[in-house]
Amino acid sequence: MKLEITQSAKEKLNEIPDGKIMQLSHDRGSCDIVNNLYEIKVVENREPDSTEDIIQSDDLTFIVDDDFEDLYEYELTIDYKNNFFVFKNKNQTFNNRIGLRYV
Repeated sequence: MKLEITQSAKEKLNEIPDGKIMQLSHDRGSCDIVNNLYEIKVVENREPDSTEDIIQSDDLTFIVDDDFEDLYEYELTIDYKNNFFVFKNKNQTFNNRIGLRYV
């Protein structure tokens, strides 16, 4: 998985306290044509369960659903603009209003 995190996104994500990890889980709502991600959950650092994987970029670690790579076609850029995260790959922007939620 090619995961690129822009400098502005890195700066915001590096504000997350030590001992926490970012979890990217999809909302698989029945009326959505595509799976959506509306928030980055900040949770206690833990090992992934059987339906999750770990993805790392630079010094940032994410727990993701095991179909995460397929969903984003093995390429994802995370940017931070106008107080929100933006997820996009070479073909499309998936969501441009993703926030952080501390759990």
